[in-house]
Amino acid sequence: MKKKLYLLLFFLFQQQTISAQKLSVEQINQDFDFLQRILEEAHPSLYWYTPKTEMDSAFKATKLLLNRPLNERELYNIFSPLIAKIHCGHTYLNYSQAFEIAQQPIWLPMQLKYINDKLLIVNLSKSCSDSTLTKGTEIIAIDSIPVAKMVEMVRMNLFADGFNQTFKDYFIGLYRFEEALMYHFGKKEPYRFTVKDTFENIRESVVFTKKRASPEPIKPEKKLTKDEEKIAKAKDLGSMRNYEILKKENALLMTCNGFGYEDYKVFNRKVFTKIKQKKIKNLIIDLRNNSGGDVGISDDILKYILKKPIPNFLTCDAPVGKLSFTKDIEPAPKDHLFNPKQLKQLKNGKYRRVVDGISLLTPYKNLHFSGNIYVLTSGLTFSAGAILASLLKAHSNAIFIGQETGGGEAGCSGGLISKVILPQSNMKLKFPHFHLEVNTKATNIGRGVMPNFPINYTPKDIAQNRDLELETVSTLITNHK
Repeated sequence: MKKKLYLLLFFLFQQQTISAQKLSVEQINQDFDFLQRILEEAHPSLYWYTPKTEMDSAFKATKLLLNRPLNERELYNIFSPLIAKIHCGHTYLNYSQAFEIAQQPIWLPMQLKYINDKLLIVNLSKSCSDSTLTKGTEIIAIDSIPVAKMVEMVRMNLFADGFNQTFKDYFIGLYRFEEALMYHFGKKEPYRFTVKDTFENIRESVVFTKKRASPEPIKPEKKLTKDEEKIAKAKDLGSMRNYEILKKENALLMTCNGFGYEDYKVFNRKVFTKIKQKKIKNLIIDLRNNSGGDVGISDDILKYILKKPIPNFLTCDAPVGKLSFTKDIEPAPKDHLFNPKQLKQLKNGKYRRVVDGISLLTPYKNLHFSGNIYVLTSGLTFSAGAILASLLKAHSNAIFIGQETGGGEAGCSGGLISKVILPQSNMKLKFPHFHLEVNTKATNIGRGVMPNFPINYTPKDIAQNRDLELETVSTLITNHK
């Protein structure tokens, strides 16, 4: 028993030591100089949204802050706003592996969403101390600090394509707000919430995670049979992509929750075969939970819809043909490495990716769909999900319902992502290598694909589990008949 107690105390001491450990002025400046060098060398869109003069000033201003020893969290809070100025959703900083392991965050016993400048409860855990809190309840303040003030601070460290906010809002609700609550504001359980219910009543609520009298015994992991493994894989695949026929609307709802499934050609063909067999006139593509993945999957969907061949991108270009910091990149699969052999130098000095870069999308001869298309989007519609939305807007009759996409309409930086380890703190910088301009005539104003029919959820909508996007599509199809 004493040995176990000693080990626990030693572990907690190590955690506190790692969290509080200071890096010297020399060390943090080495990390900064390395960070600046690799971004200026290899980031494909460093000055796409922030002019070089402004970015140079931001580098200089950040450098001036590095005049005293800092722990990793303090350094992260200095570097993150600088990186956010690039306005690239694929460029962000993570804590070091040792720091992340040392943390023992206590998350709120609830799920949150940040919608229309409101932090709403969308699901309550059974372990929440206040079981009277209901879905749709708004959190106004925590320990007398207004949520609006906390969110303002959180936004400074968040990344997004261009000047988009819906992508940031998604992650504020998912976990970024809770991170700030613990790490920046230093709040711990119990919390004193000021909340407003769906009837506009305001009250106080003491919130903490109820502990079990005795922890549940850890059950040994059950080994699945081959049949059970097959069923589990099919279930996971079904949650990633699926379709449903809506008889009332004479529509097929095609849901793509990310482009990460290998059977996409089989699945897409099955979808459009079903559309032809059932003589379906309306196609609904749900991209609300699609944060991206393989562009080849979205390209394949387009081939059933396009009327003529088009390139998917106008550019897929890197500023350099070879990286000077390859040894500092965390190992990746061979097909995910920056490979100079896959590049061709252009007259403007940039390097175009000729493997998995720009593709000519030639429509399939069979199963072409020429009916009405409705696309559901949200702030999480990002990367390849947003690219599909942008191309559908530019080259089809698609009508968009929901929120502005999290990914930029004009394009993004991506194609290949590297994780670079800073030499002293071991924090990890993720950033892309290629500047991707989508084949669209849309002017680049740093925004995502805007919906034709914007959807704004109220607390009561959340409480009633309404799906306003699908309700709107149903109304549009009914009125179109």
